Amino acid sequence: MASDTKKVPTYIQTALHFYFAPELRSIFTLPYLALFGYFSLYYLDSALLALRYIAYTVLGHTALLGITHLFVGVVFVLSLTLPFFISLYSIFVLPRVWKMHDWAHYIQWGVTIGIFIGGILIMICSDKVARTVANFPELESFIEDTNLSGRI
Repeated sequence: MASDTKKVPTYIQTALHFYFAPELRSIFTLPYLALFGYFSLYYLDSALLALRYIAYTVLGHTALLGITHLFVGVVFVLSLTLPFFISLYSIFVLPRVWKMHDWAHYIQWGVTIGIFIGGILIMICSDKVARTVANFPELESFIEDTNLSGRI
C-alpha cells in the first residue's frame, strides 16, 4: 500500500529558504540574519552566565538571604537572558511576518523595521540593566567568584 504523505519541511528549513531565497528581499534579509545571528552568538555567553548564577544560588546557602537578593537575582537573570532570546526570536519571526500574504507590503516592511529597531533597543536597555544590577551589593560575591569585576 503506497502512502501519499508529503514530507512537510521543518520550520528551520522554511526559515533558511526564506533567508536564502533568490529574491530581491534577500538583499535585506541576509544582513538581518547575519546581524541577529551574531547577536545570538554574542549573548549566548550571557545566557550561560545566567545559568551559572542560577546554579550558584541553588547550590549556595541562600536560606537566610533577604528578599532583595531574590529580586536583584531575578532582574539579573532576566536582563542576561533577554537579549539572547530576543535575537533568536528576531531571526525566526521574520519568515512568519513575510508569510502573511493578506498583509500589504508596507505593513510587512514596517513590522520588519519595528522588529529590527525594537529588538536592538531592548537588547541595549537589557545590557545596561544587567551591568547596573551587577554592581549591587547582593551580587558582589557572585561577581567576585566568577572574575567578572573587570568586565563590568
